[in-house]
Amino acid sequence: MTSAATSGGHVDVTGAETGPVLEPAAAAAQSYWDSTDTLLAVLDADGGFTAGNPAWQRLLGWPESALRRTSLLELVHPADVGRVRAAMAALLQGPLPDLRARLRDSDGRHTTVCFSRTVVGEHSILAGQQATAAPERRLRGGTWQPALDAMPGRVAVLNSSGTVLAVNQAWRDLDTADTAHIRVGDSYLARCDAGRPDPYASRAAEGLRALLADHRDELSLDYPVGDRWFALHAARLRGNGPLRVVVSHVDVSERRRLEEAARTQAALLDELDAAVIAVDLDDRVTSWNRGAERLFGPVRGEALGAPMSALVERVPDEPGGRRTADDRAILPEVDESRVMLRRRDGTVLVAQVRNRPLVDDGGAQIGTLSVCWDVSAQLRAERDVLHARNYLAAVTDSMGEGLFALDSEGRVTVMNQAAEGLLGWTFGEIAGQTMHEVIHHRYPDGRVFPRAECPLERVHHHGETLRLVADVFVRRDGLDLPVTYTAAPLDTGEGVSGCVVVFIDATEVHAEQQRLAAELNQLAWVQRLRQVLDEELFELFAQPIARLDTGEVTQHELLLRVRRSDGTFAPPGEYLTTAEEHGLIGEVDRWVIQQALALAATGMHVELNVSASSIGDEELLHDIEQWLSTSSADPGLLVFEITETALIQDQRAGRAFVERLHELGCKVALDDFGTGYGGFTYLKQLPVHYLKIDIEFVRDLCDNQASRHVVQAVVNLANGFGLRTVAEGVEDQRTLELLRELGVDFAQGYHIGRPEPIEWTDETRGRP
Repeated sequence: MTSAATSGGHVDVTGAETGPVLEPAAAAAQSYWDSTDTLLAVLDADGGFTAGNPAWQRLLGWPESALRRTSLLELVHPADVGRVRAAMAALLQGPLPDLRARLRDSDGRHTTVCFSRTVVGEHSILAGQQATAAPERRLRGGTWQPALDAMPGRVAVLNSSGTVLAVNQAWRDLDTADTAHIRVGDSYLARCDAGRPDPYASRAAEGLRALLADHRDELSLDYPVGDRWFALHAARLRGNGPLRVVVSHVDVSERRRLEEAARTQAALLDELDAAVIAVDLDDRVTSWNRGAERLFGPVRGEALGAPMSALVERVPDEPGGRRTADDRAILPEVDESRVMLRRRDGTVLVAQVRNRPLVDDGGAQIGTLSVCWDVSAQLRAERDVLHARNYLAAVTDSMGEGLFALDSEGRVTVMNQAAEGLLGWTFGEIAGQTMHEVIHHRYPDGRVFPRAECPLERVHHHGETLRLVADVFVRRDGLDLPVTYTAAPLDTGEGVSGCVVVFIDATEVHAEQQRLAAELNQLAWVQRLRQVLDEELFELFAQPIARLDTGEVTQHELLLRVRRSDGTFAPPGEYLTTAEEHGLIGEVDRWVIQQALALAATGMHVELNVSASSIGDEELLHDIEQWLSTSSADPGLLVFEITETALIQDQRAGRAFVERLHELGCKVALDDFGTGYGGFTYLKQLPVHYLKIDIEFVRDLCDNQASRHVVQAVVNLANGFGLRTVAEGVEDQRTLELLRELGVDFAQGYHIGRPEPIEWTDETRGRP
């Protein structure tokens, strides 16, 4: 490149004479000057513009007429002027190395440009592009092929039919690597047509045909190849001679990425509900987004270049106080802080400010980027929430009922003082834990309570309000806490996000309920027993009693049963206690004695229980005497069982009852012997025949040495008084063998035989 001058409105940058027919290279250089996105300029010795290509207007908004009235340094950002001036002075030692600087566009914004500069005589050639990863190629003088080879990207010159006449070095390099590439002499149009129906190939073919038909002057098109993007630019050559079209392909992947990133960032910045402000080292605004306009008032055009202090005033932390050095900075130089700011209209807001330094390519700080957002409403809301929380805490802590709140996962978020006292946990200890796993993991009967079956889950997932009058929470000390509670969904307006549980200690309530239930049950049994007695609906079972020396079953104990309405048998504890408390036990005993006499009349040796109430009933003794006199039963086959406890409670009545039975020829057994803790003087005074050892000492006889000592003592005592012993509740052979070794005479239990119902006939059933 040897000269630069304007001619006929165009710039000759090839050094060739412009004749009636342009050489392809010269025409290509002129087309490149007009069509490229590279910023090209001819500068005088003082750095003033003498010519600038159309890219200055397309990219920065500067027409050539405006450029000629200014110089390069006037467009350079003030912070970069020193570096650029020093670099231009270095031209005396050689070409200007690649340099980055921020150039001002016609709107006052700055764009970083990477450019190079070469001196040609009294002028110099400037070439630059908006910031990219690679430095720009410099324009150099020479013949047409070096000029073509110096063009960035891949360049080809086409004739009027679309055939390739010439290509640059970058095109030839790709030609060597790719056998499918277009070469000199190939039809560029045909290759575009072959790419159809790809829309980019179609647009390229249609645009080139329009150029060749003189329907348009140039074509610009970005197209993708894999994950990269290229810019296709085609333009008609100006001048006389045959029609020529210059086509260039430039990799613009980085440019598109930067443009897309810039567009995205700009859109995001403008959409942010926050002020994003950049200031230079002189505290002048260099960037002001829409959030800043909304927050502080001034529009972007008014704010750019203005001192920050003219737009926003920092309010001292203490009203009426003097401003400190930190206060004088409108946006403090700390990473993040909360400050009070006064707008130009006089209103004050509390802003959260977050700062970071802005640095150039060399790492030197060139300014500060601040992000500010109004937290005044947040502070008011925080104060309101704190007030509401304190109010709620005061209300809930004054409640006598326990209260806790759970989130959607069942974790504890709130618990009042009453709940802490009832459960034994403090809120600090239980906060964040899953309440079900802590206090609700078992049923009232002790069974494991799966979380999936927890009623509180229905509140969480279905929004149901639930009230349970009988449930159990587990205290911290492991004890059960009977509770009645109500669980209601916690609806925040955005759906159910948890639940609130209010509960009371239902220990006394449950006890009262159980007492009432027991009374009702007793009343029901009174009616049932009355019916059973009137209709003779009792049933007798007989359990065998065997001699331990021979294994022979010698007698049976009679057991009374009452069938429920569902066909099952009720345990004796359900109705015998009721019968005793409501004066029906005497009638029950009379009925059993009648049946025992009938069985004894058949020769069956039977034992029957007599209640403590009946022992003191003199009329019962008279009735037994009458029944024996009219029955064919042998009195010696009847054994009346009296509990040791009943005998101790009323020894006078017990002695009279036992002595009269003995006189009648019947036998007496002391039942549950060893549990009465009474004196044994009555054993030598009363005609008792059997001592029945309580099941409590038989059940663990093989494993409990104390039980073995008790059984041995009872056997020794019985032997001393000439009595026989009967062990109750024998469940296995080991126990049976040990009882035999200890000298027990008789045994009964499931190992000997289970109770079986007695088969009656009309002749054998006793009648009252």
